[in-house]
Amino acid sequence: MHKTGNVVVEGVAIGKIQFLNADYEEQIKRYMTGTEEEEKKRYQEAHTLAKDDLDSLLEDRDSLSENEAEIIEAHQLMIDDITFEDAILGYIEQKMSAPSAVLKAVDDFKAMFEEIDDEYLRERQKDIVDVGNRLLRKLLHMKEFSVVGADVILCAKDIEPSIMAGLSEKQVKAILLGSGSKTSHTVIIAKAKGFVTMVGVELDETEIADGDDIIVDAVKGEIILKPSEEELSRYKEQVQKQEEQRKYLMGKAKQPAVTTDGKEILVSANISRPTDMEKAVEYGCHGVGLYRTEFLFMESAQLPDEEKQVAAYRSVAEQAGGNLCVIRTLDIGGDKEIPYMGLEKDENPFLGYRAIRLCLDRKEDIYKPQLRALLRASAYGNIRIMIPLVTCIDELREAKALIEEIKAELDEKNIAYKKDIQVGIMVETAAASLIADIFAKEADFFSIGTNDLTQYTMSVDRGNKKVSYLYSTFNPAVLRSIRHIIACGREAGIMVGMCGEAASDPMMIPLLLAFGLNEFSMSASAILRARKMVTEYSVEELQAVADKAMSFATTAEVEDYMRKFVEKITG
Repeated sequence: MHKTGNVVVEGVAIGKIQFLNADYEEQIKRYMTGTEEEEKKRYQEAHTLAKDDLDSLLEDRDSLSENEAEIIEAHQLMIDDITFEDAILGYIEQKMSAPSAVLKAVDDFKAMFEEIDDEYLRERQKDIVDVGNRLLRKLLHMKEFSVVGADVILCAKDIEPSIMAGLSEKQVKAILLGSGSKTSHTVIIAKAKGFVTMVGVELDETEIADGDDIIVDAVKGEIILKPSEEELSRYKEQVQKQEEQRKYLMGKAKQPAVTTDGKEILVSANISRPTDMEKAVEYGCHGVGLYRTEFLFMESAQLPDEEKQVAAYRSVAEQAGGNLCVIRTLDIGGDKEIPYMGLEKDENPFLGYRAIRLCLDRKEDIYKPQLRALLRASAYGNIRIMIPLVTCIDELREAKALIEEIKAELDEKNIAYKKDIQVGIMVETAAASLIADIFAKEADFFSIGTNDLTQYTMSVDRGNKKVSYLYSTFNPAVLRSIRHIIACGREAGIMVGMCGEAASDPMMIPLLLAFGLNEFSMSASAILRARKMVTEYSVEELQAVADKAMSFATTAEVEDYMRKFVEKITG
């Protein structure tokens, strides 16, 4: 029997299925509620046990990735959050049982997160659920989950991040989730651990039971329940080839990406935190093509001060080891509600008060401290400053003037910084694309943000499933825009990179090489495959392929042509 799902981390895995189901509701029904004082005491005892669990997870910190450790530390902060604890105790005082009080407090916090438009911040509600579930398990005297055996394919509606952090790569081969997204902490950890991962998977325990054989083909997006001997044999060969390919690519991780006709291409990493550099360096990235500094602000309880920002930016620059280090200034606004920033909710947040618009309006408390921190950190590496969401040359000029003003202040105090630091723009709006030739005369580099460029070019909300069929980088209008931006940058002699999802798309890479893209930036997990693809092409020979692709009138025609071309090359 075959099932389908959405691929998050590609690969093939074979193993025994193990379901992770925690029936809290049934346990709560059996719970005997005591007096108010008894319930408070039970809660405090559960709180202590839950904290001890989290402390234990961090004791063997060397076995955890930085992402895993950070998430567990975040849960430690959540479980001690005064507002959260006060809510629980308040509900107990209203004659609720301790488990019910925990559930109600968790629901309150979930509702707060649900109001946020930004997908990443919405996903943080799962962390408070994780903490609440840990408290429930202690209150209800439920055993903590443990993986049984080896070669486990773990299946659940969702998996709490702290449980995921404790999973061993030696035991678990794949993760199947009923829900989840690419930005959830659960999936972030799954990627870090290298688990083959799919979401949107619906498996019924009447169809397959714990311990049954299962094959996960997270290349085709298929799951084979109770496979035949022939299917097992065939997929075992694929798993072996997959491992051989991974070892082969890792052996070439430090080598430059050079096309068959001698063009060297930079393959860089997109990161959200300094700790992301660990995997990026391991996979041989040629520096950082995009550091999203907004995550530093999102994960802080208040505006991160200049010193905290300097430490973060310096860490990334030093880990890049002198390689390219493009740091994007704060890209946040009405669609990302950070309470301490006091932002009003925009009716149309993607067209509203955000990114460079917000920063130029709030120079003193937000923008100048960040620019000063970036300049100070530039003394420790090859930092470049990237301005997001520019739509007119005035915005770039104002930002550059502010940088020059801060440089003068640093000079007066004899504070070191990179004197010739480059200032470029993220080209992600239709306006910036149309006047890319003008921007190219004053920007030191371009980086194309295809996620927003596609959204704005096609007038499509990329999160709206009803119109998602229109959202494609292969639409001829978007491709023409990308080609124009690259051409303008190359004519002006500046670097043109790409940090959107399209940079790692196997069907897009040949086109971008033909257009003349200098630098590809992507998530660390995509670097090995992208580098390999670059080395298999001749830029000169790809010109005819690009010309043919650009001759089509529809997205479907372009996609079909590029799919067949790539399949022919890769076999």
